[in-house]
Amino acid sequence: MRKALLSLLLVAAFMPLMAQRTIVPVSVSACESYTWAINGQTYVNDTVVTYTNVTNDTTFVLSLSVNHAYVSNETINADRCTYNWRGNTYSLSGVYSDTVAAPAGSGLCDSIFSAYIHVASVETEVFNAHACGSYTWNDSTYTTSGTYTVTTFIPVEGSTIGCTHNEQLVLNITTTINDNQSVAHCGDYAWYGETYTTTGVYTHTTSDSLIGCDTLHTLNLTIVVDTANRESDSACYQKTWRGTNYTATGIYSILDTNSNTHCVTYRSIDLKIKTPRTPELDTAITGCNTINFIISSLAGSTTKKFSESVIFDTTLTDRRWAKCYDSTIHLNVTVHKSGYDTTYANACDSFYWNLNKRTYYRTPETNPTYAFAKDTFGCDSMMALILTVNKAPVISAINGEWHLNAGDTAVLYPTCTDGATYRWTYGNQTSTADTLRIYNVSGNIDVALEATINYPANNVACHDTSWITIVTFVGINGAQNANISLYPNPTVGMLNVECAEAVSQAVIFNALGQQVMVNNNLGTKSTLNLTNLSKGTYTIRLTLENGENIIRKFVITK
Repeated sequence: MRKALLSLLLVAAFMPLMAQRTIVPVSVSACESYTWAINGQTYVNDTVVTYTNVTNDTTFVLSLSVNHAYVSNETINADRCTYNWRGNTYSLSGVYSDTVAAPAGSGLCDSIFSAYIHVASVETEVFNAHACGSYTWNDSTYTTSGTYTVTTFIPVEGSTIGCTHNEQLVLNITTTINDNQSVAHCGDYAWYGETYTTTGVYTHTTSDSLIGCDTLHTLNLTIVVDTANRESDSACYQKTWRGTNYTATGIYSILDTNSNTHCVTYRSIDLKIKTPRTPELDTAITGCNTINFIISSLAGSTTKKFSESVIFDTTLTDRRWAKCYDSTIHLNVTVHKSGYDTTYANACDSFYWNLNKRTYYRTPETNPTYAFAKDTFGCDSMMALILTVNKAPVISAINGEWHLNAGDTAVLYPTCTDGATYRWTYGNQTSTADTLRIYNVSGNIDVALEATINYPANNVACHDTSWITIVTFVGINGAQNANISLYPNPTVGMLNVECAEAVSQAVIFNALGQQVMVNNNLGTKSTLNLTNLSKGTYTIRLTLENGENIIRKFVITK
């Protein structure tokens, strides 16, 4: 109505100028585009056009309405063996389409519906059971623990295709339980209501009402008779015996209870306390940087560490087995220092020092050193490393619109360590923006992203690089006509590809749009080994020998 009114207004506007001219109004409804035979022009949008034929003094007024096709794409994950979509029942996973034609001559466009339907093919029901001796399930009796499966095929009505139904039993069979214990006891011993006075092996059985199995308890009993005993020992200055310090020679006694056997014992010790004697040691020692001097005595050895020149005096008291004496030690210690030089280094994430053949992944708490020459005193010349290890940025993901139709705009933005700056590279183009936009994408584009963190204090810049492939969907109609088969889908690692046309290349992308595999010259039938890929949803782009591209999705399970 509005277009007709506009046409009348335009005609009315030109009336004064066309008093003797013939006006012919034309109203048209078309799908996607319309070419007007009067002026030979093609229009793709609603419009009103006026054309005057000066030969016969006639004016044509075109009122045009351009309609567009309705396209619907969806993914359906069914949890059953069949799925009804738009009046049809499907029992196999795949991509299906349905077109609703517009009435002839109406000017309207067809409506196109497309769906990827994933239909389940195997159903599993798990039962857990715990029994004593045996267990009956599905008319079978089992006497050992294990996992048992009964498989039933349920066909789709009127078809040989259907679902496999697995009933799985996880069975734990319990038999008589043995409980063994050994006990050493002083005097009578009570066990499960009985009192035992002699050494022997005794048994007792109890029943478990929960699972119906017996438990056999076995007691290996030893009746202990503890007797009094006397120790002999000697010491220098003093002796600590059973919590008491003794400084004089003598025989000492206590009553003791054995914590293991519960027996009371009369214990004594014949103790001799001796007096030490005093030899001396006087020596001079020389070394580099640090000198370790071992002081040996009858009691054992101890190590004294010297890092500076010093006069050292000490007295060592040796009390081992009462062969005790005091040793006066006099040391004249001379420590020569090594020569030092310093290397300064800054690195990203790790640093390899060629002198000691070591790699450092963080800033050392103390400066590492390396000895590489001798001076006149025989001391090593030392090289010290002052190292700062800076953290490089980590690009954990590149997100955004990377999976799109030809002519769309790709939008990419990273998830990265805070404080990083970016440099995008695609083709011969670069960008330093946080978010990359590539307009009117016409094909697949490899995009590299370099993230940088600058450390001005160390004059170091650390980098991380990641990449992604922008996948452009083209050739969808060709994909429907190419008779492509991918199976099994889902797959655990091996994917069969069959096509009526020979496939020159197959490129696989993960869920982030990153290219993870390329295979060439597949022919009309081939098998792809995907066992090195993680589980998840992937996209495969097949390029036929005629140049046509086909896009499909598949799932890898583990």
